[in-house]
Parts: sequence; C-alpha cells; structure tokens
Amino acid sequence: MSHVPVMAGEIAEIFAAVPDGIFIDATFGLGGHSAVISKSFGRKFRIIGIDRDPEMLARGGSDLPENIKTRQMRFSELPAFIENSKISSISGVLFDLGLNSAQLDDEARGFSFTHPGPIDMRFDRTSGPTAAELIAKTSESDLIRILKEYGQERQARAIARAIVRERPNDTQSMALLIKGVVGPQRFTKSAARIFQALRIYVNRELEELKTALSGVAPLVDTGGRLAVISYHSLEDGIVKRQFLLDSGKCFCGPAEPRCVCGKRKILKIMTRKPLTPALEEMERNPRARSAKLRYAERI
Repeated sequence: MSHVPVMAGEIAEIFAAVPDGIFIDATFGLGGHSAVISKSFGRKFRIIGIDRDPEMLARGGSDLPENIKTRQMRFSELPAFIENSKISSISGVLFDLGLNSAQLDDEARGFSFTHPGPIDMRFDRTSGPTAAELIAKTSESDLIRILKEYGQERQARAIARAIVRERPNDTQSMALLIKGVVGPQRFTKSAARIFQALRIYVNRELEELKTALSGVAPLVDTGGRLAVISYHSLEDGIVKRQFLLDSGKCFCGPAEPRCVCGKRKILKIMTRKPLTPALEEMERNPRARSAKLRYAERI
C-alpha cells in the first residue's frame, strides 16, 4: 500500500472528529487513503474498502492490517450492501473519484491516449462492453451527445463524425483521429476530454455516483462524515447538489405546488466552497491539481 493518496492530510483531519466506528473507503484502489486512516487512528475505525475494479483490489488488498477488509462492488450497490449486511456505526465514508495512476499507466486498460492499447476503459474488465464495442455501434447523434455532455468538448460534432467514419478500436488510432480534427495545439486537452467522456459513459460513473451519495448519506451515524474528492466539474456538480438537497435546500421552482426535488435535512455542509490541495502537493503530484474536496456531517 505504497500509493500516495490525494489530500491525505485533509482527509485525516476531517475524520479525526467523528465517533469511533466503521469507515468506508468507497474507492479503495491501491489502499492509500485506507492506509492513512488506519495509521492515523489505529483501532478507532474498522475499515471496509470498496472498489469496482477487481484488479486494483488484488493489488491494493494484499498484506492488509487486520482492521481493513475489502469488497468488490459498484458505487450503486453500496447502500444495499450496508443495509443487507446490517452494518451499523458508520462514522465515515470517503469517495475519491476518477482514476488512479496504476489504471492510467496500464496500457491494456485503454484509459490514456498516451499509451498504446485497446480502447477498453472498463473499471471491471469481467463485465459489460468495452468502449471500443460501444463506439462500434453508437450512432453519430448519440456520440455527439456523449462527447458534449460528459466531455464538454467544443468540437464534439466533428470528432463524433470522424469516430463514426473510422470506428477506431485502439488508443493510438483514436488519438490520431482527434489530432486530425482539432490540430496539434488543441490535441492534448481535447483528447483528455474525449477519453474522459467515453470512460464516464462506459462505466455509467455519474449515475453510479448519484445513487451512492443519495443512498449512503442516511446510513451514516449522527456526527459521522461523508467526504468526496472529485476531479472535474460534472462530478463536483453532483456532489454539491446532493449535499445541498441533504442539507434541506429545495430546488423546486415556484411553479411546483409542492416539493418534489427530494430535499431532506440530514446533513450539515462543512465546505461551502470545496477544499483544494496545497501548492506543494500539486507540485509533487500533478494528479492532485484538479482535486476538489467537499464534506458534510450527519445530523
């Protein structure tokens, strides 16, 4: 568990104030945050590490302290797992969204346009279609929507048209296609957006996050905390809205005769603006540069 997690000091500080109990690391990965929590607080917490990626669990879940147990599942399965397992005294839940460096650097996963390999992009390679398989059958109109909605790419229409024309099935072909549309100066940012969009679509990441956040919050004990580290505006927007709903803010307009937005007063928001990494951490770990940390306390 030598992986260096993002904003580890801030995470330790956030959960120092919660009651003893169970800490759920909902994105266990290589075990970095769980290791920090275990080392910082000893027996204060029993830690359950959750991850959708069995390959990361196999790597990060070896030689663990006795107080850390791991389980493979999707975000959306977490609330039902907690209820069905009759897990109580949940005092902390952490989501560290996105990818870790091990996933990005594995050429066989297809997450990075800088590494040659198949366009797989699945967090769990034992389940569901790959990105290449979806690209092969997705219509141009649907692909435009995916690239606009999940990648916020200005040239989504032209890139989607080129993808449908060529139907690439490896990262190098996709990268060359994108460069041919946007040019070398805009290539890196556009390629990052396109790969992000396809990854989010393949894994249904935003839907999974919405289900998990809304389902887990009521299961946290009073005084416990829920924290989320996000890496792009789509994720952060979901976290912000769900925290506001769970703090009692109504999103219904004046035309609604009664509240239908699902607000409930179960959380106290502790971060009106998200926390960001210190300059020193961003210089040491480029992945941390886009990180935004929000947390809330169960009331």
